[in-house]
Amino acid sequence: MTDAVITALTENKELVITSDNSGAIGEKDHDEVHVPNHVVSYYACRVAFMDLITARGIPHAIVMQNFTGEQAWSDYVKGVQACLENTPFHQIPITGSTESNFPLTQSGLGLTIIGTKTTSSKRKRLQGNEKFAVIGTPLVGNEVIEQENKIAPIKLFLQLTQMNEVVDVQPVGSKGIQSEWAIWTKRTDQLASKLAIEKSGGPATSFLIAYHQNNEQQIKKIAGEYFHELYICK
Repeated sequence: MTDAVITALTENKELVITSDNSGAIGEKDHDEVHVPNHVVSYYACRVAFMDLITARGIPHAIVMQNFTGEQAWSDYVKGVQACLENTPFHQIPITGSTESNFPLTQSGLGLTIIGTKTTSSKRKRLQGNEKFAVIGTPLVGNEVIEQENKIAPIKLFLQLTQMNEVVDVQPVGSKGIQSEWAIWTKRTDQLASKLAIEKSGGPATSFLIAYHQNNEQQIKKIAGEYFHELYICK
């Protein structure tokens, strides 16, 4: 399960499209959450990027739909660049459109990443004998700013995704850990964790990871304080 559209391009290549959006989050007086515009685009890019990588895609371009105004565009670009600066994809082109005819009283941003994947590149199938953990902490709203040190770094996400010792990963979004895990694994077991498993994961501040017991110590060492084991209650 992934939040991506995947469709055929050629016999050996597929198009991968992911997206995220935010409304009433930014620098305007009537916004519900007040944060700098570059922070808004950073996390919008983070969500779409993690979804694309989870789908085994390689990003090629970013498209932004800016409803905040022309003055916000450069900050939105800076946020995207900051999100990708420690990845191999920091130079991908950014394009988009700005609503400049009519001023809105609240901020609004839509962000889409367009990528590709080979047809042979597929997610590993869960076998049912894996262990699970959460990397990072699910945060939403102002918590994202106030508890930034608990957010799983993009660099760590990429590192774990590319490890043979990791079976698969799944970003945690607004549905929360329990719901995301159930959709991902197609299982109905109840989970237990030190984290709030029903809480919204906001802009994918954490992600699920599946691995085998014999690789646990290596993964714990790499993830450090971001590692939170999940327990399955039979």
